[in-house]
Amino acid sequence: MKFINKKAKFPISDANCISDCMQFIEAGLEESKADPKLAIKTQLLAEEMIISLIENNDSKGGDVRIHISKFFGNTGITISVKGREFDLFGNGRDLADDIDDLGADEAQDVIRSIILRSHGEDLKYGHKKGINSVRIMTGHQGMSFTKLTIIALAAGLLFGLILKTAVPETGSEIICSYVLGPVRDIFMNALKIVIAPMVFFSIVTCLSGFSDITELGKIGIRVMGMYLFTTVIAVFMSYGVTKLIDPGTFGAGLALSGGQPVDVDTSVDTSLLNTIINIIPSNFLRPFLESDTLQLIFLAVMIGIAVGRIGKYTPVLTEIFEGLNSLFLTITSIIAKFIPVAVFCSVSLMMVQLGGSSFLSVLGYALANIIEIFIMMMIYGLLVGCMAKLNPLVFFKNIKESMLTSFTLSSSSAAMPTNIRTCTDKLGISPKVCNFSIPLGATINMDGTCIGLVLSGLFLAKMYGISVPNTMIGPLAITIILLSLGCPGVPGAGLVCTGIILQQLGVPIEAMGLIIAIDPLLDMFDTMSNTTGDIACATITAAKEGLLDKEIYYDMSNN
Repeated sequence: MKFINKKAKFPISDANCISDCMQFIEAGLEESKADPKLAIKTQLLAEEMIISLIENNDSKGGDVRIHISKFFGNTGITISVKGREFDLFGNGRDLADDIDDLGADEAQDVIRSIILRSHGEDLKYGHKKGINSVRIMTGHQGMSFTKLTIIALAAGLLFGLILKTAVPETGSEIICSYVLGPVRDIFMNALKIVIAPMVFFSIVTCLSGFSDITELGKIGIRVMGMYLFTTVIAVFMSYGVTKLIDPGTFGAGLALSGGQPVDVDTSVDTSLLNTIINIIPSNFLRPFLESDTLQLIFLAVMIGIAVGRIGKYTPVLTEIFEGLNSLFLTITSIIAKFIPVAVFCSVSLMMVQLGGSSFLSVLGYALANIIEIFIMMMIYGLLVGCMAKLNPLVFFKNIKESMLTSFTLSSSSAAMPTNIRTCTDKLGISPKVCNFSIPLGATINMDGTCIGLVLSGLFLAKMYGISVPNTMIGPLAITIILLSLGCPGVPGAGLVCTGIILQQLGVPIEAMGLIIAIDPLLDMFDTMSNTTGDIACATITAAKEGLLDKEIYYDMSNN
């Protein structure tokens, strides 16, 4: 991997200053081997930034200083010029004004502000000690990353199959225990480092950006309403499709499981009252230490609201929180570079650990789960088309990287950084919406998990000869919805919830032995549905609130 660190300065008094600057930037982008489309976009933006910085140079002297660096595949360009502080993004302008009512110059300024803000984390402006600085990131070429992840997925399947069939058991165990397992665990631990602060600072930054707190209330209610709506659809759809497909052989569970008990902790209090009480942390540090996402969201909401109500310290704290948010997003983007490696190791391990007989015995159950997830994806497309008035095919093209990331990592929380970036860069959703809805959705919106819980409960009940009447759908749906509120967005969390559902249906806990081998594979599909639902709800909410840029949404260069 090539690293670049180039600096240069160009006198503003030189007539060829701008052209010399652009030649230096062009050469730097060529050396960094940036994607051609992204390089052209970066050069156009850099030229406009240089002109703006020079225009705000009061002395009309000094230098334009440019620093080009490449670290972990992402090229950054920092441009600095002495001058007075100015409003680069038009933050003081109301972008909700009707452009038709503005003059030509004012309309052009509004359009320019919208375009600059759409760059999100890829464009940052700062003013310190009389120097204006702009940082431009070239961004990521999404398709190449997607291809690399797909290659890692296919290679993992092949390598896992080789370990399972051609390598001696001792050698396979050594490779899994000392290579594949540790690499996967290191990656997941690295993600755990940033998940809690990323959730916290993204929500605080989001809330501090609302000039009117009633605007947040409207968006929050709409987001929560959409999450509840899709969860109810998922539960009842899964119940109906499971009854229609009717997978499994009635009463054959004991013979297939061999009576092997499964140790699953089901001592989880799922009552609504307990869920509400546990949202309030007993101390400030506990949510960070335990990565309790619901408590983190509560703290973030309280602090985000308070930041806007403390007078002269509000701008200072807002800038600090925005800086910390950018810091952890950058750290997360560095960690995400290693997603293909984690995918290869995770898939290889899954192939080795799946037992052939267990897989064949529950093949109908697995196919039913995949069919129901596919139906839920179509429902998301219909909702985006009908409620947001957007092309659902474009929606799925734009979020393919997020779907693949959540599928391979089997973790809503781990996929959160990719989902937020997809919402802003590919769908044109305002950070006001996605910085709030995506972390919240990773905690409480578990449509895929709900589908899996309904299916596994009904399937295992049938396998053990237990009849589940239609009158049970109401209590079952309520329990599953409550479980989805507290189910952590990490791999394997659905197994704990499944144990609770089995207890409610009167199914022996050892029934878990029938599905525990195939659960890692199905958990990948369930997680993909969970995160797709988060993004779909964020898209619908942003469209309804007028906080979605359709030019970015329909920009074919995103695909």
